[in-house]
Amino acid sequence: MLPGKLSTAICLIILTTATVPQSHGTDAPDQSQSMAAFTDPQSVPQDLAQLDYTLNHTHSFSGRFTQYNPDGSTDQGQIFLRRPGKLRIDYADPSPLLIVSDGVTLVQQDRALETSDRVPLASTPLHFFLRKKVNLAEDTEIIGLQKSPTEIRVTARDGNGEMEGSITMVFDAQTLAFRSWIITDAFGEQTRVMMSDLQYNADLDPRLFILRDDDRRDRRR
Repeated sequence: MLPGKLSTAICLIILTTATVPQSHGTDAPDQSQSMAAFTDPQSVPQDLAQLDYTLNHTHSFSGRFTQYNPDGSTDQGQIFLRRPGKLRIDYADPSPLLIVSDGVTLVQQDRALETSDRVPLASTPLHFFLRKKVNLAEDTEIIGLQKSPTEIRVTARDGNGEMEGSITMVFDAQTLAFRSWIITDAFGEQTRVMMSDLQYNADLDPRLFILRDDDRRDRRR
């Protein structure tokens, strides 16, 4: 089992690769919903194929995130992702966390404690969603897909049963623009993450995905 904060941060990134999102308010979102049903079971294969197409046409992005935690606290920071395999989650003060994947290993660094925890990328859910080609139906177990006139919510979990909990992805029903995602852990507690100021498919500095010694000292690159 991955450390709690690392597990949350991993889920934070899993499904942010989508088309350019719309602007939304900054009020703390409702964390009470847990998707576990299908609005239109017969259309699930077509709906997933459409989302796969959207995800697979996002090769990189960068922007900001706000994370609403179960205890009522919030975290913010910057996120950078380049598929396949690369990501950087840089939490803003007062959080000391920095998470970096170089495509093989995922590292969580606590810059206050000066500690680093490493796990193989292939042992995390990110392995599925940072692949060169995403296939939700084959790579995960879809346990919910609900549609309304305004949004599509897809809930997935590890198909092998090796990781507990689930993640619900929220997309705009018309544009498939990514809105947010809700992480539900093994105890039913939920964390919701909202993105902002995203820029898609731009060239990102390869050094972002290498954990350097000066990352311990420099909180703001």
